[in-house]
Amino acid sequence: MIRRPPRSTLSSSSAASDVYKRQHFLRGLGGVCLTLPAFESLRGAQSGKAKAKRFVCVAPNYGMYPGSFFPEQTGTDYAMPSILKPIERHRSEFSIFNNLDHPGVGGGHGCSHTFLNGMELKDTKDQPQRLHSLDEFLAEQIGQQTRFPSLRLGANGVSWSRAGIKLPSDGSPAQVFAKLFMEDNPKVKENQRRFLDEDDSILDVVHADAKRLGARMSKPDQIKLDEYLTAVREVERKLQRQAKWIDVPKPKANDEVIRGNDEVVVDLNYPYNTPVMYDLMVLALQTESTNVITFGHPGGNRLFPFEGIELGYHSLTHHGKRPELLRQLTIIELYYTQQLARFFDRMKEAKDAEGQPLLDSTVVLFGSGMGNASSHSSRNLPILLAGGGFKTGEHHRFERTGRDGRPLCDLFVSILQQLGVETDRFSTSQGNLNHLIT
Repeated sequence: MIRRPPRSTLSSSSAASDVYKRQHFLRGLGGVCLTLPAFESLRGAQSGKAKAKRFVCVAPNYGMYPGSFFPEQTGTDYAMPSILKPIERHRSEFSIFNNLDHPGVGGGHGCSHTFLNGMELKDTKDQPQRLHSLDEFLAEQIGQQTRFPSLRLGANGVSWSRAGIKLPSDGSPAQVFAKLFMEDNPKVKENQRRFLDEDDSILDVVHADAKRLGARMSKPDQIKLDEYLTAVREVERKLQRQAKWIDVPKPKANDEVIRGNDEVVVDLNYPYNTPVMYDLMVLALQTESTNVITFGHPGGNRLFPFEGIELGYHSLTHHGKRPELLRQLTIIELYYTQQLARFFDRMKEAKDAEGQPLLDSTVVLFGSGMGNASSHSSRNLPILLAGGGFKTGEHHRFERTGRDGRPLCDLFVSILQQLGVETDRFSTSQGNLNHLIT
């Protein structure tokens, strides 16, 4: 049991609010924030058209056992599958999707890393920017007014930068709490300021050298140089953001969420830290520290410390439909959905700045790039969508054409549009699912 801090402790500073307003005003006057004009997608979402404001993705590395995840019936009047029983009380707030996957993505453990971009590393060597993941794209669109454009939590990273670089995640609740709510001392801040100034000067030289070099290059080399400059610009934008936030006080939060109290001792070790991480996610959203969060559950062959489990996680996912292995795997997957249900509870209790439940204004995507871990299949991914003002409460099943189902990126386009991003394409999308969920 984890106790939430009293709501009175969840307050952003007025200084931070002033920065949000000032940054929006300066952007309106002409890009003083130095967003590069080469990236049209960095102009930001049209917030006036957005029906949702935040995005959360929860990704179990090995997916979920299909036989216990997908309902047999479609529509609203379906029998809740056994693994999803813990979230049945929220059935009107989420929808399940059957036969969504990424066309062209093969099997194997590598498919877990394709969840939010629909691309395999081997297919993007000439264009690594195609690996740019949904969450990091959204960080550019709806994350520029917050201290952290995105938070990547857990042990299974599913995030890729615009330059095609796999981004790390943070699995330590104590470190995440410190990052969100603990102030650095003045000496640390001064060192940060000095290092940022030095790095900024280095980037100025890099840009100047690259411009001179580009004039003498062949077309293929110019493309490679542009990819390199894309990575440089990412660093540049991060440096600019970090400098602006150094002197803005962080919001205040009770550290009971990671410390516990006299009655409850918080376990910060996986998997028992899962509810703690969910609590930190709610705090991060409620204090407007970020608008974009990914939270990954790890793979590996760890032995879960639950009664009735005798084999490692990876071994259990290769169950071959053997009843004893499926029984043990179900214990783990039920734990995941129990914690997801608790997260939905917290998101409905917590209020945003307008006094509305956080879940109403937050798109929550649960899923994996792994469809069936037992056969290493990337087909028919376990996808659940909740909140965000979507039309929910249904089970949707799509037809398969040969090996492929409906592109998962069609759902991503609908998510982007719901968040106010004016686009009709993302990765391998062929359309959107607006007719079903908006």
